Amino acid sequence: MSRSKRVLISGYYGFNNSGDDAILKAIVKDLKKADESLDIVVLSNNPRLTEDVYKIKAVNRFKIIEVIRAIGKCDLFISGGGSLLQDVTSTRSILYYLALMMMALIFRKPVMVYANGIGPINKKMNRILTRVILNRVDYITLRDEDSKAFLHQLGVTNENIIVTADPVFTLEGSESSRIDDIFAKEGIPTDKPLVGISIRKWGKEERLIENLSKAIEYMVSKYSVNVVLIPMHYPEDLIISQQLLERINKGCYIISNRYGVEDIIGIIRKTEFIIAMRLHSLIYAAVQNIPMIGIVYDPKIKSFLNSIDMNKMCTVEDLQYNELIEYVDYIWENREILKERLKKLNTRMKEEAMKNIHIALNLSNSR
Repeated sequence: MSRSKRVLISGYYGFNNSGDDAILKAIVKDLKKADESLDIVVLSNNPRLTEDVYKIKAVNRFKIIEVIRAIGKCDLFISGGGSLLQDVTSTRSILYYLALMMMALIFRKPVMVYANGIGPINKKMNRILTRVILNRVDYITLRDEDSKAFLHQLGVTNENIIVTADPVFTLEGSESSRIDDIFAKEGIPTDKPLVGISIRKWGKEERLIENLSKAIEYMVSKYSVNVVLIPMHYPEDLIISQQLLERINKGCYIISNRYGVEDIIGIIRKTEFIIAMRLHSLIYAAVQNIPMIGIVYDPKIKSFLNSIDMNKMCTVEDLQYNELIEYVDYIWENREILKERLKKLNTRMKEEAMKNIHIALNLSNSR
């Protein structure tokens, strides 16, 4: 009797980031649905929590001997989801993910870059290493056209590169009764329409907080809505959300406790539209056909919004109150039309996301 195929997944997992947690949840769910016999192992910052939440095996990503052993035993190495290959956050991060792929190649394992958003990569050595390693991997799937253009500009000539979609498009939100319980626990009234806001810490955040607080007061007054602040990464997003909440007199509430991916998706489903910085808060909205206004702090936000034809966005560095309000009025007045447009898009994006799974399964059986 042949043993089960083992898939090893690397990414930014076990760091209490809802977006990356959602990526992992989607990949694991879809792999298991396609082949329940797969033995899935994840490199995690918190192996015990990852094993408990996802019901799979996990290895501490910082214990190098255990990582090498896991790579040696796998049938497919996945560099999975998110913006792993960029050096804006740090050079150490991109070198870590490139080193893992290189190690898998040395072990002659199939390597798949799975639905990544790639770039910016600014340092010359990082660009060279990325080009060399990505030209050797077996398959690269990307979540946006801008990442593909960046790879071409970088000099990556790998023939197996396609644009698919973020894995999170295959997820569903928690049922309505569960979300109602969360709102009751958090003290969020449901007697008025809701608008969601999801922001993250930023270097020059006073301008962000000031303009958003004025926008919230405008929406509460003009449209008779309640606004719910939705942190995505704990504790950073919670802290800045609380700072924003302190500026508002009425009609604004906060999700103060940490909830699972499906719960956050379900919370966003209850809103009329969202204003968001975090990429996956925007993707959660798209998954539930919820219109959005993006606050762009990173090229990946602009790339995603353009890819789904939702072009109402402001840059965080130059956030203007009047521009934001103009977008709020447009989204509110056209939200039903935009929801229908997103519904049609969703069907296609789910199909594109599943292409990642088919490629991964083929690679796991290739050697």
